[in-house]
Amino acid sequence: MNLKLRLNMIISILLLIIIIIGSAFTIKNARKNIQAEMDSTAIIALHMLDAEILNLQALRNNNISASSIFHLDDLNNVRHLKIDFFDASGRLQDSNRSNNKQIETQPPAWFIDAMDVVAGEIPLIRRPVYIANNHIGELVVSPDISYEISEEWQTTKGILLLLTLFFFVVNLVVYFAVNLALRPIDKVLIALTDLESGDLTSRLPPFTLPELSGISDKFNIMAATLQSSTESNSHLTQQLIRLQEDERKNLAQELHDEIGQHLTAIHMDASAIKSAKNIESAQVSATAIDAVVRRMMEIVRTLLQRLRPSDLDELGLESALHTLISTWQERNPNITLNISIKGDFNHLDDTVLISAYRLVQEALTNIARYAQAQQVNIQVYKENKQITIKVSDDGQGFDLNKKTQGFGLAGMKERVEGLAGSFDLQTAINNGVKLTINLPCATKGQ
Repeated sequence: MNLKLRLNMIISILLLIIIIIGSAFTIKNARKNIQAEMDSTAIIALHMLDAEILNLQALRNNNISASSIFHLDDLNNVRHLKIDFFDASGRLQDSNRSNNKQIETQPPAWFIDAMDVVAGEIPLIRRPVYIANNHIGELVVSPDISYEISEEWQTTKGILLLLTLFFFVVNLVVYFAVNLALRPIDKVLIALTDLESGDLTSRLPPFTLPELSGISDKFNIMAATLQSSTESNSHLTQQLIRLQEDERKNLAQELHDEIGQHLTAIHMDASAIKSAKNIESAQVSATAIDAVVRRMMEIVRTLLQRLRPSDLDELGLESALHTLISTWQERNPNITLNISIKGDFNHLDDTVLISAYRLVQEALTNIARYAQAQQVNIQVYKENKQITIKVSDDGQGFDLNKKTQGFGLAGMKERVEGLAGSFDLQTAINNGVKLTINLPCATKGQ
């Protein structure tokens, strides 16, 4: 069930409850009106009849015809009461309903049943009639609310018709109002569909309703952020591919220039040994081969260190960081380093360890290239199931709002977010850089 239909159903139910309550009050009010009308008519009629009875009691002549002493036909306009005169034998002699007219508009049965309760509340009124102290009959006054019910039905019917019309008009107005108010949702759905299909330029227009206006603003911010993030990831991926290709190119060049050159030298010395005429010449060539092999071992160790630091696997993160920092310090002797590494980094997942190592390595590389710093502070510690890395310098800094971050910082941030960590960079021109990274500590096997 959609929202429009649900809202209309709720409003319809509320209106029906209001109509039912209003109808109950209308019927109750109709009963009161009939009761009041019956009481007032009965009082007037009884006063007239009582006066007539008193006049008859004062008469001395008892030869008056019982059928014509009251002339009840003249009271046929008293519609709310039935007045009958019975003689002493109980026979009907006169009535105001002798020429009873049919009610033109007959109310429905349920309304008559609801009003008949009033008739039961009005008792029959009996008045004995005497002439010259002789009992000649009895007047019986009984309620007849049929005419009053008919009149009240006309009034009640109008009210009920008005309530029914009110129900349908309000429902119609609410339907169009809800339809108009929810029309912007179609635009939201279209924008979400465009976003789902990959159109990151889709935006929502400003809406009049404050609630939908807030949704529009948040959606546009989300879409812009997603678009920026996607473009940044695409740019980062291209830079990563370029860097990988550059690294492969450098490795291939070093293997060709260094290893290839040394292998050629070994081949030449080996050939010299094979064709040597004496032992002295062979020893010279063997000594050259030994020197070349040692050099090749150093080259291979350097290449392996670039690909994967061996100290990290053999001695752990703390020793690997100390080796990294010491090597960096040798290449940058003019920068003062303050180092603090604390915590038990054993049994942590390899991904976390290599990430912490690479983040410190990249931070030091950026400082050496761009910072022009005199002092660098490095803190690495494990606390509350996370590794915290803090690197700060007193260099020239940069403007975060204007500087386009290169692969270094973007790659660091991407690496940290990939591990569900936090990356905070604070800097300003001529105010250095302060980097704080938190990595969750996953243990091996998790």
